[in-house]
Amino acid sequence: MNAMQQSVLDDRYTLVELLGDGGMAKVYLARDNSLGREVALKVLREQYVDDEEFVERFRREAMSAAALNHPGIVQVYDRGRTTDGTFYIAMEHVPGGTLKDRIKGEGKLAPRDAAEVASRVAEALALAHDLGIVHRDIKPHNVLLTASGEAKVSDFGIARAASSETMTQTNSVLGTLAYMSPEQVRGERVGPASDLYSLGVVLYEMLTGELPYQDDDPIATAIKRLDEPPSHPREVNPAVPEEMDALVVKLLAKDPEDRYANAASLSGDLRRISDGLLPVAAGPEDGKTTQSISDPGTTRLAAATPGRDPEPSTSLGRRRTLALSLAALVLGVTLIVGLAWALGRDTFDQELPEQVAAEKVEVPSVVGLSLGEAQKRLAEEGLELGGRDEAPSGTVAEGAVIEQDPAAQTRVDRGSDANLVLSTGPPQEPVPQAPPSSTASATAAASPPSAAAGEAAEEAAEEEQKQREEAQKRAEERREEARERAEERRKEQ
Repeated sequence: MNAMQQSVLDDRYTLVELLGDGGMAKVYLARDNSLGREVALKVLREQYVDDEEFVERFRREAMSAAALNHPGIVQVYDRGRTTDGTFYIAMEHVPGGTLKDRIKGEGKLAPRDAAEVASRVAEALALAHDLGIVHRDIKPHNVLLTASGEAKVSDFGIARAASSETMTQTNSVLGTLAYMSPEQVRGERVGPASDLYSLGVVLYEMLTGELPYQDDDPIATAIKRLDEPPSHPREVNPAVPEEMDALVVKLLAKDPEDRYANAASLSGDLRRISDGLLPVAAGPEDGKTTQSISDPGTTRLAAATPGRDPEPSTSLGRRRTLALSLAALVLGVTLIVGLAWALGRDTFDQELPEQVAAEKVEVPSVVGLSLGEAQKRLAEEGLELGGRDEAPSGTVAEGAVIEQDPAAQTRVDRGSDANLVLSTGPPQEPVPQAPPSSTASATAAASPPSAAAGEAAEEAAEEEQKQREEAQKRAEERREEARERAEERRKEQ
């Protein structure tokens, strides 16, 4: 039955109107009768309810987004399945439409506005990447806008753990072709740098109203992305400041190593540009002078202010003088600090390493907690979230921690990693195979029902034990890596 025809879904959500209609799901404006608030209700299409891959993507979207608590990420309130088999996710309602709608309606955005939107998205990605989650489908359609124009990232349907060892070749090329990174187009494993490339395409589109690579044939467009350097936004829109132009080109580098080191540093540069300041990593040659695109015969600092004309020489001279003055001040402070450190080095060498080496913390128990709660509890004790694995459990709720390494009450160095194993819910019972012959059928029919049920339970238990052993093996490998990292940190100290 069509969801809208039901008017009330799962005896809780009253459907008000259709907000969006995608290939995988429909999104409705609904009222949560239990909590008395408006929500966006995402409902999986009927033709996919029996498709395990689509159901898993739908489930992963809810789990990934629910683990991310950030004002720049659309909040997930609830997920469930109705009695007739309809899967749904209840999310925060963001009334301002998508960034794609805004670009279509307004055309290119002012550089300052584009920087603010991209900075907000980068901040959200920084949190996701810190938790080991790569979005893998950043595009204007998945950036929602509030009534005041603030950006929120949505749709974690194809998000994956950055260190996942189970990513298939098919899954690795999911995404929207126009915004894919070169490594994603090639079907290689993607990491946080791939999200930054996609954000670079979005930023290019905000600044110019166009995509950096365009062709009538999507495949030809993908090939251009692999073989041709990107055009500069400033070539399409001369109003784009030089530092913003360099930032976008850096994000669109074909080699992930040539892009920004992380989303946090990108967000910081975007905020500086929005405030009219020089970015820290403006381009491939960070901190160096860049050649003017509008005047190939001159070389100058990329120091224009968004929304203003970057050309006047008097303004440029003032900014250059200010930059040099700040550099001289920083150099002077650095020399003074260095001298003080050198004079007191003997004292620090005798006392500080011993204090650092003695700083131990007790690992808290996080078994039974959700991923977000476990990470918060670890952070309170000065520990970091390490690797994550999944395993079925008949006793621990789906998404909660069933194992941790190191074990609770173990004393470790502050800053050490804690590896977790999360429950995927009860193990699935094996599907019985058809008997090869009538004789076998008769034999099966003659078997007592209790014996068949016992065999199924035994097989399920064996499968669960096998998966647990594999998870423990991977956890032991990560534990050894953590020991090596801790040893390296001690040597550095």
